[in-house]
Amino acid sequence: MDGLSDMVFVMKVENGSEFKYDFVNRAAMEGTEITQAALGKTIREVCTRDHSDFLYEQYKEAAISKKSVTFEDSYIPHHLGEKYYSKTVLTPLFNEMKQCEQVVGVVKDITKEKVAESDRKVAWDRLHENKERYHSLFHHNSDAIISLDLNGHITNGNIAVESISGYSPSEYIDSTWDSFVVEEDKQLAEKLFIGAISGATEDSHLTIHNKAGDRICLSIKITPIIINEQVIGVYCIFRDITEQLKSQKLLEESQKRFQIIAEHANDLITLMDEKGKIIYASPSYKKILGHNSQEYTGKYFLHNVHHDDRKRLEGVFIQSVNSGESFTVEIRQYNHQNEIVWSQSRGTPVYDNGNNLIHMLVLTRDISLQKEYEMKLEDFAHHDPLTGLPNRRLLNLRIDQMLEDFKVHNTFLAVIMLDIDHFKEFNDNMGHDVGDSIIKEFGNRLRRSIRDVDIVARWGGDEFVILLPGIGSAENAVAIAENIQRAIRKPWKANDKTLEITSSMGIAMSEQDITPSSMLKNADIALYEAKKQGRNTCKLFR
Repeated sequence: MDGLSDMVFVMKVENGSEFKYDFVNRAAMEGTEITQAALGKTIREVCTRDHSDFLYEQYKEAAISKKSVTFEDSYIPHHLGEKYYSKTVLTPLFNEMKQCEQVVGVVKDITKEKVAESDRKVAWDRLHENKERYHSLFHHNSDAIISLDLNGHITNGNIAVESISGYSPSEYIDSTWDSFVVEEDKQLAEKLFIGAISGATEDSHLTIHNKAGDRICLSIKITPIIINEQVIGVYCIFRDITEQLKSQKLLEESQKRFQIIAEHANDLITLMDEKGKIIYASPSYKKILGHNSQEYTGKYFLHNVHHDDRKRLEGVFIQSVNSGESFTVEIRQYNHQNEIVWSQSRGTPVYDNGNNLIHMLVLTRDISLQKEYEMKLEDFAHHDPLTGLPNRRLLNLRIDQMLEDFKVHNTFLAVIMLDIDHFKEFNDNMGHDVGDSIIKEFGNRLRRSIRDVDIVARWGGDEFVILLPGIGSAENAVAIAENIQRAIRKPWKANDKTLEITSSMGIAMSEQDITPSSMLKNADIALYEAKKQGRNTCKLFR
């Protein structure tokens, strides 16, 4: 027993269901923690509870069934610390009465077999997984894949082949692959195949006829299948790029049209990225701003914009990028001579299919002439054409502003309303031309008699209104009025005749909560009082 390499345990059977260690050979003692001290003890006294319960059931089955019992188990030798696997055969021994007196357990080490079996299983699982990976990669690839033998015949193909070509596997398998290639590409197909069976991988474009007879443009990769350093076939991977080539052609045509438009446009055409950096500037920059378009590329789009317009332009740019809406804005920018050029910019954000900004397209035109015309119109709308003085509309705007300043700073405002005494007689007796010249000269004398901050306006006919902001007191307003009267009384010449011109004036001072219309009305009342007193005088409204 001690000479055996297998572990041997002899268990004595007592009362038919109790098992005590009767003998343990040397191999068993070396492989487990059981020693001679275990002899005479039961399984439960020697082994751990979980293990003893398992062993007890096995020995019990052998004793009761009176047949050999075989089972596999694992254990960890105390001096090795690694798991070992075993196969145990329990054989019952009987006395003359055919009663089971002993059970002999022979434990064989099957660790190597178990490890080998586990390795085989891992290898098989990996082989199966790789096979599934290959199947998934080949059959479910979005690109079409066919395999060719060394004679160029198709041996297999995935699902995408039929979707591109229209041919089912039964129709294309065993066919030569170049039989589907258009005539003008057959020579290229042969060259690619020869290169592949020689071990080379190449990318190219080929055109085939599908089952419906349509021409299909393919992007193709052809590569050798190499097993044990031998080429045994060829893989051909391809995808339909017909629509892609059409789109590319349309894009190229669109780019050419854009280039033609940009090169001959009178407007500035600018493309900017999401940060406002210029990525394209049209040649018209040279004509309009005097700079070569290349000088703008890579610069921030605000770099030559008037300082007062930068924040506003930057705001509409950011809002357009975030909202996707176009914008229109008028700005001032500088040309090569540092002169201001009024411009109108229309921006449109352009996005890709993923809603990512491609660029901001901005069309800008020179509106300097338009602005000049608008300023002239504004000037005409606010000034009297005969005297060039502000008219009633502009005066109403100014008196509103000056009364607001008075309410905030408590700086008095005076209004003088005046007209030309007996103007109707001059106009009727000497003609309208003389009357117009009197009006013009009257306005000039008023303008020369007031301060720089004061405003004189033609109210209508021969009536004029003077605004005196920050006048301080009524006495100061009267002093200016008297200075005006002295200027008016100076000699006048018309048609070689000397005229005597005088003026009547009414003065109104600002008060808290007074309105512009009330103040003008007060000045008009004072003017009426001056006329009642014989004209050529001024009256202060009280």
